[in-house]
Formats: sequence, structure tokens, C-alpha cells
Amino acid sequence: MTPQINRRTLSVGIVLTGVAVVAGTVGAQSRDMQGGVTYEGGKVIPEGQIEIFLEDPANQAKKRLGDQQIRVESNGKSRQIVFSLTRPVSSSASPTLRVVAHLEREDGWLLARGSAQVEDGVPVSITLNTVMY
Repeated sequence: MTPQINRRTLSVGIVLTGVAVVAGTVGAQSRDMQGGVTYEGGKVIPEGQIEIFLEDPANQAKKRLGDQQIRVESNGKSRQIVFSLTRPVSSSASPTLRVVAHLEREDGWLLARGSAQVEDGVPVSITLNTVMY
């Protein structure tokens, strides 16, 4: 006995395949965050290392999330530095999730800090503010 495939069966199969592909793409994109770091007042970002990581203030046990943090070199000539960060699956539902950036000199001295709330599908924009001691 040979199964018969009519137009309706074929159409339903194509639609279900399309839905699965779109759902998979959306799921993969929601974990990747794009963003940019600028310096207060639109000034040039000072020379140093920028450490960018995820933080959840509501999570008292572990504020820094995941093992992923990135370090970007600032040459002291750019007004904006772009980055890409992948958030852990466990953090996707937290409304208090934020991306934090620290600018440090070569000797480890903190020069500036900034953070921004994470919103699904929206690029993160962090402004570094000078740290006063």
C-alpha cells in the first residue's frame, strides 16, 4: 500500500517545517546580545581594558552570571566599542538582568563603570562613567 500525499498534507508539512525553523532561529537569537560601549559626554574612551559581563542583582547567591565575560582593548582613540555577548539559558527570564562594563588601566586600577538593563531583541547601550575615589 502506497501512502498518498495530497496538496493539503504537503501544505501542512511545509507550514510546520517553517514554524519549526523560525522558532529555532528566534530561540538561538534571543541568547546572543549585541551592544556598544561609549564614554560619558561622547568623549573618546580612555586607553585600557574593558571587561564586560552579565549581572543579576536579584540573584543574591551569584550576582555574576555564567562563565562568559569578554575583555576588549581600548586604544584611547575610539568613541564607541561594539561587543557581542551570549547569555546563559538560566538568565533569559530575569527582569533584573543587566550588562556591566568596567574600564581598567593596565595596572588594574578602575577608571570607569557602566551598566544597562537587558531587553530581548534590543541592542545594549552602555555609557561608562568616571569612577571617583
